[in-house]
Amino acid sequence: VRGRRSCGVVEQSQPWVTTETLIGTETGTMTRGKILLLGDSITQMSFSPEGGWGARLSDRYQRRLDVINRGFSGYNTSWLLEYAATEDGRSDLFDHGPVGVVKLVTVFFGANDASHAELNGRQHVPIEVYKSNLKKIVGLVRDNIGEKVSVVLISPPPVCHDGRLRFQRERYGDKATGKLERTLELSGKYSRAAGVVAQELGLPFLDLWTTMQFDESSGEERGNWRGYLS
Repeated sequence: VRGRRSCGVVEQSQPWVTTETLIGTETGTMTRGKILLLGDSITQMSFSPEGGWGARLSDRYQRRLDVINRGFSGYNTSWLLEYAATEDGRSDLFDHGPVGVVKLVTVFFGANDASHAELNGRQHVPIEVYKSNLKKIVGLVRDNIGEKVSVVLISPPPVCHDGRLRFQRERYGDKATGKLERTLELSGKYSRAAGVVAQELGLPFLDLWTTMQFDESSGEERGNWRGYLS
């Protein structure tokens, strides 16, 4: 039994903590394993109290693995690499204990990279550069954390056009352009590009763009997928 209830409180028993999740250090002490989340605002806000995916992950692995959030709102892959090239950035992103402590890294970029080149040139990253950047990020993960760490690439999610236009009106009022600087078509192209990189590197790939929109068994469009996008 991994947990028992007493007075309404779940008490975790020792089997939750195993030698697979605790790593020995040079001083002979033990440190808990970690999961590192790298990404943009979708990762940064994944610890939100409204059921963010990072918070759910942390809950799922409580007392076994600590979840570290390194999401940066507005960032694209190029900005992440620029930050990682600084001493402070490299330390912030990758210094989380001895080799072997970080068990899993998620790399979740593309929503900003896929911005329209003319309507949002500041965040746009050309698709071939995006693919190259993803490979560089994975390389940095392995160089700084360890060759054996598991890495999962996550695609950008789909874009709800009505939601993006509504966001414009709410944020900019009369100054809203009414033009889509992010589209379902563009996010799909970047999702497929991320999938190509994952295949080339032999990494697991979570295709959010497809999974959120279409039922896996029937291939039919899910009727409520737009409701999951903020």
